[in-house]
Amino acid sequence: MNGIEKISARILADAEAEAAAIRGQAEEKAAQIAADYDAEQQRLSAEVEAEAAKQLERDQGAARMAARRQLLETKQALVDKAFRQAEQQLRSLPQAEYEALCAHLACGASTSGCEELIFSAEDRERVGAAVTAKANELLQKAGKPAQLTLSADTRPIRGGV
Repeated sequence: MNGIEKISARILADAEAEAAAIRGQAEEKAAQIAADYDAEQQRLSAEVEAEAAKQLERDQGAARMAARRQLLETKQALVDKAFRQAEQQLRSLPQAEYEALCAHLACGASTSGCEELIFSAEDRERVGAAVTAKANELLQKAGKPAQLTLSADTRPIRGGV
C-alpha cells in the first residue's frame, strides 16, 4: 500500500467511523424521540381515560338524578290518585256515615270542646247541625266539655269539617 492508498484508506476509515458515529447519534436521537412519543402517548391516553371516567361519572349521576325525579313524580302521582279516590269515596258515603265520620273527626280535633266547626257552604247546610250535635255527644261521652258550635262562616273546601 502506497501513501495515497493509506491516506485514502484512512480517510475512508475516518468517514466510516464518522458515519457510524452519526448513525449512532441518529439512532439514539430516534430512540429518544420514540421514547418521548411513547411517554406522550401514555400521558394522553391516561388523560383521555381520566376525562372519560369523569364524564361517565357525571352521566351516571345525571341518570340517577333523572331516575329519582321520575320515581318522585310517580310517587306523587300515586299519592294524588289515592287522595282523589279517598275524596271520591268520602263524598259518596251515605249521609249518616258521612255525618258520623265528620263528628268523629271534629271530636278528635277538639282540644277545648268549645271550638267552632266550619264546613263548606254545601256541607254546612246539609250536615252541619247534625255533625255539631253528634260531635258534642261524643265529647260528652268522653267526659270533656261539649260546647262545639256551628260557625256561620264557610270555607271553599270540598268536604269535611
